[in-house]
Amino acid sequence: MAKKLYEETDVQAVATAIRLKNGTSTSYKLSEMASAIEGLKTGENFVQTEVPDYVKAAALEVAKKVKAVQTTDSITFIAASDAHELDADEYIVSGNKHAFMAMKALGYILPNIDFCCFLGDYTVDTGTTTLAEGRQHFAEINAGLKEGFADIPQFRTPGECDGLKTSWLHNEGSLQSEEIYSYVGKYNEGATYGSTTEGYCYRDFTEKKLRVFCLNTSVGGQTLDTMGTPQLLWFARMLRAVGMKTGWGVVVLSHYPPDFTDSELSDAASTIGSILYQYVTGGSFEVGGMTISYKNCNKAKIYGVFHGHTHNFKAAKISYVQESGNTEFDVMRIATPNMCYFYNNELGQNEGADAYGIEFGEETTYAKTHDTANDTSFVVNVINPTEGKIHSFCYGAGYDREITIPTSES
Repeated sequence: MAKKLYEETDVQAVATAIRLKNGTSTSYKLSEMASAIEGLKTGENFVQTEVPDYVKAAALEVAKKVKAVQTTDSITFIAASDAHELDADEYIVSGNKHAFMAMKALGYILPNIDFCCFLGDYTVDTGTTTLAEGRQHFAEINAGLKEGFADIPQFRTPGECDGLKTSWLHNEGSLQSEEIYSYVGKYNEGATYGSTTEGYCYRDFTEKKLRVFCLNTSVGGQTLDTMGTPQLLWFARMLRAVGMKTGWGVVVLSHYPPDFTDSELSDAASTIGSILYQYVTGGSFEVGGMTISYKNCNKAKIYGVFHGHTHNFKAAKISYVQESGNTEFDVMRIATPNMCYFYNNELGQNEGADAYGIEFGEETTYAKTHDTANDTSFVVNVINPTEGKIHSFCYGAGYDREITIPTSES
């Protein structure tokens, strides 16, 4: 017998949420709920007027599973990444549009979404992508995110493709931080910015005792992706500040995994992992001529680092990367899958470690299929602090995950 994924009370709660949105007292059968989604806001259309039935049905299934695990202390957020928009490919364009439609439907029918995030790589950066094409890709994805994230607090950060650095020789230049901020970072409204050029920031959700960091791992010149001393110092200090708050939790958002590194990048994203390691162990971190001590200042629980870039669903403990060897510690990195139709979920070829002895790929793969709900993928994450679990439900191609939040003593 197939396992029942939701209870009748959860279905009733979804119907109640629809009625609150459309202002009616309509009674809905389960089979009727999907068709009710499209007309929830009079006079407002989706990115595309005709929303396929398979998008509405799949969004409803995700909503039912989310509602089944939500509790009074749940932290619920939509996470998407790696759209890699390419106008020349209709499958990529339609898959991304369907993702935005599904996000908007979820925003209508799900109660208590705390925030949404997009974790970078708006454009594809083929090596010959022009600056004009890149700018157009930003415009198209931002139009979709405006619909999908409507009326919900949000975070956005760029990926390594978004400066068109691979296409630098073709263009004799790339998109610089100030311009990228106008497409990405400026949408982190309501957050406390560390930089309004690079867009890194945090936002406190006081009622949930939660601080969410949104980091920019693609700061730098025309050919390198770095974080830079100012951002690292800011993150180390703001993490210490929230670490003095008893009963609080921390979520970190980034494009690169927090232990991802490259021998050519001195300020690689792995420095995030170094800071987090010192935090959870009560050590200290040195940056910019300053030493940040976390002794007795690490009371806030780090729920996880949610990242893009790897195009998969891998969840693993973060490694503290050193030349002498890596040390896993009790904070999870949780990959956000790629929206783009033509990218699978592998980083590298699973023929050994990808970088510095760390495997970022996974053996389980999925296929994306045009004209179905599986032409894209993103997730709805539900963090349940009391339960000590993260429930990550996939819309589209992929699979659901239940991740245990590690416990450790400093």
